[in-house]
Amino acid sequence: MTQASSPTTVLHHHPARFTLMLALMVALAPLATDAYLPAMPSMAGDFGVDEHRIGLTITMFFFGYAMGQLGGGPLSDSLGRRPVALSGFVLFLVAGLGCALTRDFHWLLVWRVLQGIATGMTGGVSRTVVRDVATGKDAARLMTNVTMVLMTAPLIAPSLGALVISLSHWTTIFFTLGVYGLIVGLIIHRWLPETHPASERTPFRPRNVLRSYGDVLTTRGVPGHLMLILCGPGIMFTFITNASYLYQGLLGMTPPQFALAFGANVVAMFVGNRLNHLGLKHLRTRTLVKLALSVQLTGITWLLGLGLTGTISAATLIPGMLVVLGAGAMITPNVMADYQSLFTRGHGVANAISGTALFLGGGLYGAIASLWLNGSNMLPVPLVMLAACLVGGIGFWVTRHTAPSNQPAAHGSSSSAAA
Repeated sequence: MTQASSPTTVLHHHPARFTLMLALMVALAPLATDAYLPAMPSMAGDFGVDEHRIGLTITMFFFGYAMGQLGGGPLSDSLGRRPVALSGFVLFLVAGLGCALTRDFHWLLVWRVLQGIATGMTGGVSRTVVRDVATGKDAARLMTNVTMVLMTAPLIAPSLGALVISLSHWTTIFFTLGVYGLIVGLIIHRWLPETHPASERTPFRPRNVLRSYGDVLTTRGVPGHLMLILCGPGIMFTFITNASYLYQGLLGMTPPQFALAFGANVVAMFVGNRLNHLGLKHLRTRTLVKLALSVQLTGITWLLGLGLTGTISAATLIPGMLVVLGAGAMITPNVMADYQSLFTRGHGVANAISGTALFLGGGLYGAIASLWLNGSNMLPVPLVMLAACLVGGIGFWVTRHTAPSNQPAAHGSSSSAAA
């Protein structure tokens, strides 16, 4: 696909290819974050540091991701989407090779920051492109498919990393990530048209950037939508961070059993994703978010009951977690689509803010639950999930008069579709 190709033509005539391309871009962040988790003990031994210090590589990645989002968004508004996306993939390839080849722990941290910057740039562009080519329910449907990858990749990545570790050295994971970045970069070069015309671009000046961020943050409805954006990822990251403790520590699962239980959440999220896709044919996005929040709160209440009563088993814990994560797959795409619809221009800056909130906020929830855990009590996990869900509920209430999805329901739907 050439640069001159119409983005509308690409979306309408090649929807599957366009969705696949965006999904490959979005998958970069969770793969770079979670694929090497099984390798942390080996990395600690090779670098001669305590295992908990290897965890700094995740912190530095998220720090870089925030910088990539906050800088890449304004750059894409100024230079266009293609140059920023392609530059991000080149930097990701270089940083991946740096992580694999370095033998100094401090340089590893530097390469992880650069890898985070690259991932933040590409991830922000992928969401901005959605807003460039679609609005309303069309954007929600496209975001639903893209978000499915964003939410399932963190669940699959550790298993892929464990497979690589069983066959080779941990450095192979970073070489593999570099190759993935190269392949996707070539796909972007071929398939991604420029979706941000020159007539709508703004000069990249620090004063303009700061003004753009101020304009976005003071836009009516933004604070509430950011609270909602924190809900789904916050709950998902809380689970991912503590899944090994819950399933292997509390339930005593073997590694194969853990892999099956872990993978079941992918199925639950896929089901939630498909239900959301079907629901968009008849209901407003806001109505679907309301239903999903209610289902998620029910699942979290069940998990809280298990923690309070101590009646924890595979038969009680796993179904509750499936309900919580499956409902979460219905929240994020609709909220992201509504959030993007708040803006008529400056989409790069708007998505930089939402992407930073999504990853840093979600990571913070997971870290709080992990630090809070003590002994054999799982209660901190559902409590943190409850906090994330309540923050989302407050955001839903705050946005009741500012949600762009207050548009009429699809033709033929009943009047009861109103939120």
